[in-house]
Amino acid sequence: MNWLHYLLEANLYLAVFYAGYYLFLRRETYYTLNRIYLLFSCIASFALPVMQLGVLKPVERPITTVQFSYTTQAATSTFIPVHVAPAAPVFTWQDGVVDVYLFGAAVLLVVLLVKLYQLLRLTRVKNPGTDGNYKVIHLNESDTAFSFFNYLFIGTKVQQAEMIIKHELVHIKQKHSADIIFTELLKIVNWFNPFIYLLQYSLREIHEYIADEKIATSGTDALTYSSFLVSNACGLSGSSITHSFFNYNLLKKRIIMLHQKRSGSLARLRYLLAIPICGGLLCASTLAFSKTYGWVDIAPHHSINANTTPQAHVVRDTDKTHIPPPPPPAPPVKRVKFPAPIVRPSTPKGYPYSEAGYTENGKSDIEVTIYEKNGSHKEYDKNKATAADLALLKEKYGYVFPAHLRMPPPPPPPAPPKHMAHKLPPPVVVPDGKIPPPPPVVVPDGKTPPPPVIRHDTKLPPPPPPFEGVYKSFFFQIAKTTIYPKAARMHNTAGYVVVQYTLNNKHQISAAKIYKSSDPQFNAPVIAAITNYKGTIDKDAGDYTVGIRFSLEQDQNNDKSRDIDSKMMESPNCSGIIVITATSITYNQLAPPPPTAPENSVKTEKAQINRDEAPDNITLNGITVTRNRPINYKASNPLLIINGTKYYTIGKMDNQTLNFAATDSAVVFKDDKVALAKLGPDAKKGAFYLYGKVEISVLSHGSIAK
Repeated sequence: MNWLHYLLEANLYLAVFYAGYYLFLRRETYYTLNRIYLLFSCIASFALPVMQLGVLKPVERPITTVQFSYTTQAATSTFIPVHVAPAAPVFTWQDGVVDVYLFGAAVLLVVLLVKLYQLLRLTRVKNPGTDGNYKVIHLNESDTAFSFFNYLFIGTKVQQAEMIIKHELVHIKQKHSADIIFTELLKIVNWFNPFIYLLQYSLREIHEYIADEKIATSGTDALTYSSFLVSNACGLSGSSITHSFFNYNLLKKRIIMLHQKRSGSLARLRYLLAIPICGGLLCASTLAFSKTYGWVDIAPHHSINANTTPQAHVVRDTDKTHIPPPPPPAPPVKRVKFPAPIVRPSTPKGYPYSEAGYTENGKSDIEVTIYEKNGSHKEYDKNKATAADLALLKEKYGYVFPAHLRMPPPPPPPAPPKHMAHKLPPPVVVPDGKIPPPPPVVVPDGKTPPPPVIRHDTKLPPPPPPFEGVYKSFFFQIAKTTIYPKAARMHNTAGYVVVQYTLNNKHQISAAKIYKSSDPQFNAPVIAAITNYKGTIDKDAGDYTVGIRFSLEQDQNNDKSRDIDSKMMESPNCSGIIVITATSITYNQLAPPPPTAPENSVKTEKAQINRDEAPDNITLNGITVTRNRPINYKASNPLLIINGTKYYTIGKMDNQTLNFAATDSAVVFKDDKVALAKLGPDAKKGAFYLYGKVEISVLSHGSIAK
């Protein structure tokens, strides 16, 4: 509602200008200067809000963007973009204010049009009298007299009409009717401001003072003219948008001003008051109001270009030339790199779509999501779609369900690192589906591992999409700073919190409160993280909501934090959902916790895999992580996909706990049948997607099973 803010600011300035007139200028006899001041006040009040002085604003220093990464053992965060249907419109008090304002403006506009129409009817008389540049219209059986632009209306019963006509001709020649129409239009726009009515009344007074002064100085003395005004004070007044000679309310003031002592020449300096008023209001427009409509910067701040090449200053001292050393080079700017945005395929008719499903024993169940041009979407299931749905998909969107699910191509394997001690032989490709003999498990004795076996049926799903949009920086910071409560981790408690936050006109968070919550112990860390966020969000000012899920990977079946998905659909202006996962990704196949081992028997072995590395085998405390799938492999441990490469975990975990941590993102598929169906039976114990710098650790609580 920037236009309403602009209107309120302009009316505030109008009140300041009129206060200056009322306190310092209204008793001066320079009536023409008073008229100019009031008209200038109306124009300046609406021009100053769009102007600013850039030199008064603080200088914004350039910010150096530094790439950083972090690894946390307390929590792993995952961004889940959520498409929320637009909320139904809700009538607010702001809508009520706008409706009341428009209603008042419409009423005054209709009243003005009616008055103009009545005057127009009076001008439609046969053979009006014409005298020079004005027309005289005689009103039969009336004792009124008034003027409107070039028309002079006078009744046939008016006495001493010649003097009245001279008075009204002053109004016509000086275009006083234009001032009245101008203030009438301002009154329609600013009908709620009492100062506009006071300004219009003062302007009418000035018009009468000017006309009376012209008559009193053109051959008629002030005393005679005052007697004439008193003797003709009982006539009828004309329309409120005209200049009526018979105005009883102004009669006393007109007679007083006729006999008022003329203001001296130095009194003209008072009209310079408009300059400091304009300067003060211009500073207020720059500093006191936070707005987006300050389009004109009449004094911009001239900052020094950082890329200007410094010049060497040569100082001559007798026979030596001293040149100061050049400044040190600026440090290189590092930038955070985000993955490329998701590009969905489109139908022949240009509608983006996405498919999900599975194919097993020749049977398939496919679900397609069609995205409309306006951003909305709708899902269709192949086995549940009606004939009308199939016809709609084909005719409107140009989509036909495929016979089998189209699987995405696997990502290319990473290039081997340059610092590897040995060169790997080329992979062995088995085109006919036959499985070669199983390679021996590599032990850390320095021997060269056998070549990996690449199967044509190995198809990996693409990595999880990063969150895109204006909330990226906000989500990243909240996920980094939100702390999973220690008591909740100890008692295996999951939950969710929905926070309602307010964006001000500077696109910053000014307030935050709990909208919905499953457990009060999650409220404090979420509010602390959101209120400490000092960045900006490029959205309109207003109230928004964001959901934070506190999820436990060890107990996905009973994770109550999933209830937030339905709750967020009910919340207005939803930004999305942030998932805070307890601990690093921890997988422990044993149902009960391992027995407490003596301190000297606890052993932890770790290994790190950088982004550009892809080792064949890693053995930690009896557990082997390998790229080579053994023959007759039975999935008893989770499947790993590290930076796009599939790894198998081999070994019986009796007293071991297998932990993972990733710097970029970590996604767990444990109960998602659609996602696991793409990986096949190797992922029946779950699949972990790890990206960035990955750390694998195996904690042994006693003797290692061989």
